[in-house]
Amino acid sequence: MRVDAPATDQKWHVIYVVTRHEKKVFEELVKREIQAYLPMRKELHNWSDRKKWVEVPLFPSYVFVKTSANQYESIYNVKSFLKFVAFNGRPCVVPEWQIDGVRNILKSYPSDIEVLDGSYRGMWAEITSGPLTGLRGEIVDLVNGKAFTIRIEGVDKIIGVRVPVGGVRIVGPTAQLVCS
Repeated sequence: MRVDAPATDQKWHVIYVVTRHEKKVFEELVKREIQAYLPMRKELHNWSDRKKWVEVPLFPSYVFVKTSANQYESIYNVKSFLKFVAFNGRPCVVPEWQIDGVRNILKSYPSDIEVLDGSYRGMWAEITSGPLTGLRGEIVDLVNGKAFTIRIEGVDKIIGVRVPVGGVRIVGPTAQLVCS
């Protein structure tokens, strides 16, 4: 889910919200005309009497907002908002290319997504072929092959997508957390 609004000095930030309230917070942000992005994926849930595909947030308890400092107050007043994800007291900024990368991964590999907890320190690489050409992130070994991952700033989560080994080029050490 996403809503676009005109941007001037707006930057992407991560907000932490009450668990299982991500959609409600997203909808409230939309009502307030604040640009927001809630990446969603489908997950098979098993109940005793049935199985059902359910749309769930890719990053539970997190919503991305593109905003400037003068809109913070409006976000603070959203019910179920807990805090901006911050480093040294300043909200972390998520680069636009990482938001675009999440969108492209969800569009290109909707059934191959694996979200891992933690901040894996692997090699910095770039995809060189396929629909995600140019996307940069970290390489991590997974069972039965390689996976290309993007570490989302401030969320401490990783999105994993299996990419053929020949379709990745090492470009250097892992980038560090970017906060402003």
